[in-house]
Amino acid sequence: MSKTKIATNLFFLLGFIILGFMVYRTGIDVIWRNIKLTNWWFVAIIGIWAVVYFINALAFHTIIRDGSQEARSIGFLRTLKLTISGYAINLITPFGLMGGEPYKIIELQPALGIQKATSTVLLYMMMHFVSHFIFWMISIPLLFLIVPNVGPSVRIILAIAGIASLLLLWWSFTVYSKGFVSKALSFAGKLPFAGKRVKAYKQKHLEKIEQMDFLIANLYKNRKRDFFTSLLLELASRFVLCTEIIFMMHAIRFPVNFSQSVIVESIQSMVGNLFFFMPMQLGAREGGFILVFGILSLPAAHAVYVSLCIRIREICWTLLGLGLIQVGKR
Repeated sequence: MSKTKIATNLFFLLGFIILGFMVYRTGIDVIWRNIKLTNWWFVAIIGIWAVVYFINALAFHTIIRDGSQEARSIGFLRTLKLTISGYAINLITPFGLMGGEPYKIIELQPALGIQKATSTVLLYMMMHFVSHFIFWMISIPLLFLIVPNVGPSVRIILAIAGIASLLLLWWSFTVYSKGFVSKALSFAGKLPFAGKRVKAYKQKHLEKIEQMDFLIANLYKNRKRDFFTSLLLELASRFVLCTEIIFMMHAIRFPVNFSQSVIVESIQSMVGNLFFFMPMQLGAREGGFILVFGILSLPAAHAVYVSLCIRIREICWTLLGLGLIQVGKR
């Protein structure tokens, strides 16, 4: 059995163990009650994420298909499979991106080579982050327009979040133009204990590291159309997924408009990303929903309901994503 196959099976096994724990922690009875309450709206809630993942896969595929012969061997359905499975692994893995991104690199390595596979996955990861920053920068002014009497403490927190998003956006574009693998390893080389090993690794693989930085910078410098197409697709997926909040609230006959759903999704994702190191953002997401529902003067009980619906939707898509890991490349 190849190393790639062994690693894939380990991701699959670990994913199912953690998913089982998540189902146990949520409670089968709680899941069943929410499914009965939401009824057929769950079809729309789960289905809208098929659209979201399709758009995410298009953004990822745009980065992969650079015109080279090896990139042409990767079809869109394979990219879609990697996208769904990668997000499923990220969801149940502590520290978020510590699982899904290595999985995608392992899967792409036979076709693209390790340098190109790594740089491609890092580029898409950065694109995903940048779309979040832009989404937050759009939603914060929208919140002030919809809720002009927001308290001073919330105003200060949101202002800080907006400034931080702007700075992170500026930093992201410097990374796109210059690469960051070499700089990241230089920084890690100054850390205690592991610093010497990192320095030795960088010196030994300097040519490969420089190649990865070149590939990262190449997308922004020489493939601007692909760059902005991928970014706009990722940003569009952020707005599409907001419709699940509308579906959930319709299910309990407490409708909200699209602007409110954008604010709910934005604020809860800000809070959730602050606790990225927790599998499925346990506890953090619920707190984010209660916070934003309070700001919008919506009942706190509905925040708990929405949070539970999202947990159930995540379990469904995680189950599918883990299953897709075992699907062959063909």
